[in-house]
Amino acid sequence: MPDSILDESVYYRALQFERGEIQFTDATNAQKLFAEYGKDIRYNALWKKWLVWNGRYWKMDNGNLIFNKCLEMVRRIYHEIKKTADYRERLEIEKHAIQSESSRRRKAAVEAATWIPELNIETEDLDTDSFLLNVQN
Repeated sequence: MPDSILDESVYYRALQFERGEIQFTDATNAQKLFAEYGKDIRYNALWKKWLVWNGRYWKMDNGNLIFNKCLEMVRRIYHEIKKTADYRERLEIEKHAIQSESSRRRKAAVEAATWIPELNIETEDLDTDSFLLNVQN
């Protein structure tokens, strides 16, 4: 354990970084996207397309669905400000959230999400049961 309060502060902050709790990167945003929407989004590398579950079937995304979900996730980052009493950390979270709203940062987060294995789906894994009908009863 560190000897001084300054060292203790740095020590605990380093632990938070190691656990991925306060990292402000595109990869972290991709993980947050996965955590929030992982059951409703898939990426097909062969098609270079996202598939989004609309409640009844997997809809091929032509560009706006995944980015809307990413923007919703990014805007929830602001809620993390209320979870900390550390003024410096609140400023960092706010700065990260504002930067993450840019289209460049959202594109980077969505691209990073394509590398998350759990979100990838092979073409042959789709429509595996030719007798299964999707009907509303």
